[in-house]
Amino acid sequence: MEDWRRIDIDAYDPESGRLTVEDLKPPYSHLLTLQELQPAIQQLRAYAASGDFVSAVQVFTSEPPYSADEQAKSQYFFGVLEVLTQVRQADIANIIKQLDAKQQDVLVKYLYKGMSIPEGQKHGGILLAWFEKLTQVSGVNPIVHYLSDRRTV
Repeated sequence: MEDWRRIDIDAYDPESGRLTVEDLKPPYSHLLTLQELQPAIQQLRAYAASGDFVSAVQVFTSEPPYSADEQAKSQYFFGVLEVLTQVRQADIANIIKQLDAKQQDVLVKYLYKGMSIPEGQKHGGILLAWFEKLTQVSGVNPIVHYLSDRRTV
């Protein structure tokens, strides 16, 4: 035994449960497809076209498609981005105040996703305005929840 301080004692414990990457993934019973998300995307676009942005934001923040494949999530995000970019900056704070804490957490996920892809970066100023108003209304709680949550939008 060269250096007893470097021994991994958990390796010798039969009851120590080593977690794998698969253990950390949330269990989903079924993966949503683009065809299953199409009605929700159309509903978002209909709300945006009619100017009912409060309902549109409440829809996409209340039931995010966590269990969808990447293509479906991407198409859904483009519908969300369409809604976010059409809202006037004067109305953003009022919309955010009507969301509960979980919906604000989901909104932060969409804002970070938008800032991380080229399509969203084209509208960076608008997304930053949303981000600013969100932090003014709810503080840093949604950001902390975003950093600690494994589910992605």
